[in-house]
Amino acid sequence: MRKLLPERKREKPQIILTNLIDVILILVFFFMITSSFAKEKNKIPIELPGASSGISNENELLTITVDSNGRPYLNGIEADSSMLREQVMEFTSTNKDASILVEADVATDYGKVVGVLDEIRSAGGKNIGLSTKAKPGSR
Repeated sequence: MRKLLPERKREKPQIILTNLIDVILILVFFFMITSSFAKEKNKIPIELPGASSGISNENELLTITVDSNGRPYLNGIEADSSMLREQVMEFTSTNKDASILVEADVATDYGKVVGVLDEIRSAGGKNIGLSTKAKPGSR
């Protein structure tokens, strides 16, 4: 019996790597970008006061956040005065000039911020900075 269609050679199945590499590259970019946002997960929502003469500090620092009610926070956890002192002493034990940053809400009572600054100073903190946001039109 005669065949109507000619016989074809069967090709072996192949995996096309070009598309796979594109997908992997997109996933790498996605995870790199999303991991940069993960640093701010314990951030307390506060409104920082504006200042035109602020400078940025890229050194390793301890950040203490004071909310609008005057409560201090360390890494998103509310801290009492003993915990605050303990963390400041631990942070400054290796370097006495280590930077400590205080982020206080613009609506926070000035006396509460001074109380937190006093706790930091009495625990051995020397290099203390106040966090601000840049005013529009500055620098």
